[in-house]
Amino acid sequence: MTAFYYITKYLTFPGAYVRCFWEQIVCRICKVPVEDNRYLRKDEMCSHIDHELMPTASSAFAICFVPAFFNALGAFFLAVLPIIFLFVYETTNPLLIATTAVSYWFAVSLYVNSYSLIEDALNMTEKVYKHGNILQKILYAPAVAMLYVGAYLERYGVTFIVAVISTIVLACSM
Repeated sequence: MTAFYYITKYLTFPGAYVRCFWEQIVCRICKVPVEDNRYLRKDEMCSHIDHELMPTASSAFAICFVPAFFNALGAFFLAVLPIIFLFVYETTNPLLIATTAVSYWFAVSLYVNSYSLIEDALNMTEKVYKHGNILQKILYAPAVAMLYVGAYLERYGVTFIVAVISTIVLACSM
């Protein structure tokens, strides 16, 4: 792992905590033991909890999909509502602008920490395509592809770069 990865995880710690919370919920629902539940640490498990591999295709899909879905949903609402206030109502209230900036930072932190570890994505792909039934293969295919690519993008900090670029574009359009 690179120093850039750690910096992005520590700068976006609210999203890391929320993502780990969802991961831990999925592990408890699937009855998979959690070996280490520290959220922010200085190794490859930064912003992820250490759990055993998921035993079934559905649980392997859930450990990748559920945190990504809820983080993306939260990021959407935290980013859209402030943008509506700024652009639709064209407010110049400094307190509302500061609140909007903080809300947008939370949205970016949720987005940056959406995807799973590479190991979880590889386990998901293997379980779905080698051990899953035909219905799972068909229904999970688009999400599996997105989650698999997203895990690689997050590993190298590309999600952070995309979030920063979109923030700059949004700020320049104001």
